[in-house]
Amino acid sequence: MKSEKIEFLSAILLVSKEPERLAAFYRDVIGIPLEDETHGETFPHYGCELGDLHFAIHPLENFEGRGVGTGSVKLAFTVFDLEAFVARVEKVGVKLAYPPKDLGFAKMTALDDPDGNHVEFTQLSDGWFKHLEKRRESGADVIARWKQSPRA
Repeated sequence: MKSEKIEFLSAILLVSKEPERLAAFYRDVIGIPLEDETHGETFPHYGCELGDLHFAIHPLENFEGRGVGTGSVKLAFTVFDLEAFVARVEKVGVKLAYPPKDLGFAKMTALDDPDGNHVEFTQLSDGWFKHLEKRRESGADVIARWKQSPRA
């Protein structure tokens, strides 16, 4: 059996006691393009594609026996204009966890979502995007790897 390293993340799923409220926050306040989803034997939930990643918010019933936790996973979303993002969320009364700061590789800020999750927003530097571009050129791209992989 061939062992492969994990190279990509395929999905982020948030589980909430109040998925409608949480989805409304991410869709209407943050600007994530969540849509209603239902498939298989799951209860209705909310999802979208963010780049090559599936992002979804599910009710507890879709993960019976798993419960929910707050703060165990941190999310960081890319924004291309942090100043405009901050102005938009502050306009609707969302309080930032800290003012935007420049870390060199990115400018960032954060807020807490309605479930108490700490969510960061990063405006990545040109240097970071050049780093990602070099990775993609070297084959570190999910589609390029899929085309190279043996499939059953």
